[in-house]
Amino acid sequence: MKIGVLGSGPVGKELSKGLLKLRHEVMVGTRDQAKLADWAVEMGEKASVGSFSDAAKFGEIIFIATSWEGTESALKMAGPDNFREKIVVDVTNPLDTSHGAPPRPAIQYPVSASEKIQKWLPGAKVVKALNTVPAHVQVHPKQIGEADLFIAGDKEAKEFVKAIADEWGWHGVVDMGDLSAAYWIEMLAMLVINYGFKYNDWNFAIRFLRKK
Repeated sequence: MKIGVLGSGPVGKELSKGLLKLRHEVMVGTRDQAKLADWAVEMGEKASVGSFSDAAKFGEIIFIATSWEGTESALKMAGPDNFREKIVVDVTNPLDTSHGAPPRPAIQYPVSASEKIQKWLPGAKVVKALNTVPAHVQVHPKQIGEADLFIAGDKEAKEFVKAIADEWGWHGVVDMGDLSAAYWIEMLAMLVINYGFKYNDWNFAIRFLRKK
């Protein structure tokens, strides 16, 4: 499968590596293609680098892994028409970093970042996922233990995420419902991020326990 990953920071790179290990073809979309030239060579023949528009056109599935402040402009550069009828996995966290660390939410209830992305990309099949753990855990959850993944959004998109989560070794997937529930997943991520800054600890994930 051809997959486009928008964003060349730690999250975008980790996701790309994880997808390449599953034998997908991956194109990373970035504002600065030159800085990833060596990375693409290192990743092998199934990896490539292009503009946001290139990656959006290339991908049958698209992951959004941009910083929140750059997300809207990145999607405009990518071209909303390039996302129509495609599954879009939103891995962003809406962070306001203008006040230093820890960051504050850049959105207000009840509208989530994912719902904003859905508005910016009419016709796309958006799902919120993978945003509640540090980048290095997203595609290697077993290094932490039995971690659960929280998702919300389009039904078809959720089925794709469930399948790929199983391949990556997630313990389970907690389906929170439609995209309106993405807000609560993003606020769960804020708890995770605040914990990480407070204790300088990013080697953890969340397990959803149920009484049997």
